[in-house]
Amino acid sequence: MRTAGGGRPGLSWPWLSWTTAMLAAYGLKLAYSRASVEDLGWILMPTARAVGWLRSETLTLSPGAGWVAPGGVYVIAPACAGVNFMILALTVSVLGFSHRLRSRGERLTWWLASLAGAYVLTIAVNTLRIVAAVELYRLGPVAGLDPGQMHRLLGTVLYLGALWSLFGVLDRLTARHSAGNGSRLAAGLLVAGLYLGMTVVAPLLNGHPGARYAEHAMMVSLITMSFLAYRFVIAWREKNADGQTDDPGGRGRAGDRRHDPVRPRI
Repeated sequence: MRTAGGGRPGLSWPWLSWTTAMLAAYGLKLAYSRASVEDLGWILMPTARAVGWLRSETLTLSPGAGWVAPGGVYVIAPACAGVNFMILALTVSVLGFSHRLRSRGERLTWWLASLAGAYVLTIAVNTLRIVAAVELYRLGPVAGLDPGQMHRLLGTVLYLGALWSLFGVLDRLTARHSAGNGSRLAAGLLVAGLYLGMTVVAPLLNGHPGARYAEHAMMVSLITMSFLAYRFVIAWREKNADGQTDDPGGRGRAGDRRHDPVRPRI
C-alpha cells in the first residue's frame, strides 16, 4: 500500500523514529550515569566557556571534579552537565513531531536535527541556569527556601519552560503537516510525562533516589502539575472561544472562518 505521494503509509515509519529516539535516550542516560568529568567534556567544556564568558571569568578544569571558578566559588560538576535535559529535548522533538512527516528521508533529517538542536538548546538553557544559580547562592535563603531548594526550583521552572517553548516552536514549524488541533493538550501530557519520568521515576528505578528525594519529588511534581493545569485551562478556554458564535443564523460558527479575524496562537 502506498500513499498518493508514492511513499509508504504515514503511520508505518514513525515507530522507527520513536523507537530509535527511546533507545538513544536510554543509551545517553546509561552512559551519563557512568561518565567522568573527562567523558563529559563534549558538553561540560562549552557550558563552562559560556558561563565564564557571561560572568567575565575563566573557569579551569579540575580533573575528577569539574570546571572550577576562580577562588573555587562554584564548580560545574558532571551533575550540572544537563544531559537529562538534552535527552528530554530530543525525545520531545522526535516523539512529538515525527508522525507529522511523511517520508523516511524527512524523518531521518528531523531526527538528526532534533539531536543537534537538543545539544545546542541544552548548552544555552543550562548556561542560563548555572549563572542564575550562582547569584541565588549569593543571596542566601529566599522566601523561606534555602539556596539548594531555590536551585531546584529554578532548574525545574527553566527546564519545563524551555521544553514547552520548544514544543510550541516545533508545533508551528510542522503545522502544515498536521490536520488536527489540541497541541496544547498534547504538549502538556508529553512534556509533563517525560519530565516526571526522568526526574521522579528514574531515580527510584535506579535505586539511588538520594537523601532528599521526597522533598525533590514533591517540589518537582507540584511545579509540573501547576504547569500542566495552566496549559489545560488555556486549551479549555481556546476550545470554548472557538465554539462560541454571535450569529444565530450560523455564519459565525467555528467551522466558518471566512469572516473571522485571525486568532494569534500564544
